Amino acid sequence: MSLDVTKRSGFVLRLFSLAAFSCMVLFAGIVVIQNEELGKLIPPSTARTLSILFAYIVAMTTFNYALAAKGRNFMGWKSEIFIMSGFAVTFVGMFLPHAFPSSQVVVTESWIPFSSKENTFLKPSWFYAPISFIALPLFYKSWREIRDMPLWQSSKKYKG
Repeated sequence: MSLDVTKRSGFVLRLFSLAAFSCMVLFAGIVVIQNEELGKLIPPSTARTLSILFAYIVAMTTFNYALAAKGRNFMGWKSEIFIMSGFAVTFVGMFLPHAFPSSQVVVTESWIPFSSKENTFLKPSWFYAPISFIALPLFYKSWREIRDMPLWQSSKKYKG
C-alpha cells in the first residue's frame, strides 16, 4: 500500500475515531452534569457547567491532534481548525440542552387524602440544539480544503 493511501485511510479512520470519542465525551459530560454527588463537592453553577464544557472541548481537540501526529496524517492547520470547530460546535449544540435544562413539576396524586407529592424533573431544553447546524458550513469548508490538497488529487488518477 502506498504512503498516500495510508495517509488518506488514516485520516478517515481518525475522523471516525473522533466522532466516536465526541459521542463518548457528550455522554460523559451529561453524566457529570447530572451527578448529584459531584454537586456536593462543587455546587452546580454556570461556571462549573462551562468549565466542564470547555474541558471536554480541549479533550476532543487534544485527542484529534494526538491521533493526527501519531498517524502522520495532519491535513494542514486551516482544514484541521475547520474540522475541530465543526466537532466542537456540534458538541456544544448537543451539550447545552442538558447543561441548562428546563424544570417540570409533576404532581403525583395518592389515594390517601392530602398526601400528593410534587416531583421536579429536569428536561433538556432543546432550544439550544439548532446551534449544531452551524457546524455544516465548517465541515463543508474543511471538505473543500482537503479535497483540493495534492494528497487527495492523486486518488483521482486511479479512478480511471
